[in-house]
Amino acid sequence: MASESPFLKHREILLHQSYSAAGALQDFALSCYNGQLGQFRGDALANFDQQHFAIFVEMATYYHQHRENDPHLLEVGAAIWADRRERGRKHLAELAEHRAINPKEYPDGSERDYFDQLDWLNRQTERMKAKGWIDE
Repeated sequence: MASESPFLKHREILLHQSYSAAGALQDFALSCYNGQLGQFRGDALANFDQQHFAIFVEMATYYHQHRENDPHLLEVGAAIWADRRERGRKHLAELAEHRAINPKEYPDGSERDYFDQLDWLNRQTERMKAKGWIDE
């Protein structure tokens, strides 16, 4: 009897959780879905607790056996990628909204705070572009 796909079994973590270990598992699933899209970092393994490491091993083993022949991997991978692209779109909207504010009238602090936030948003934009979440 075939074992249950870990991409189905752990779908909740892969699609709906946002803590660091979940993000690393999402990165791994995305790299299995399409190696050009995923940026799994091996050093993330050091941050996994036993439960998340076991999930990682389960996913890696299953992927090794089934490769892209798992419809649950394909569905989860496409959903993760769509979510990341949506995050990129929301980020660009937030950046545009921030740029529309007069720095002297920044409601969340001083003019300096406005520019600090703008710098952070610009760094995030570059990071998201590098990952493909935002088009150039």
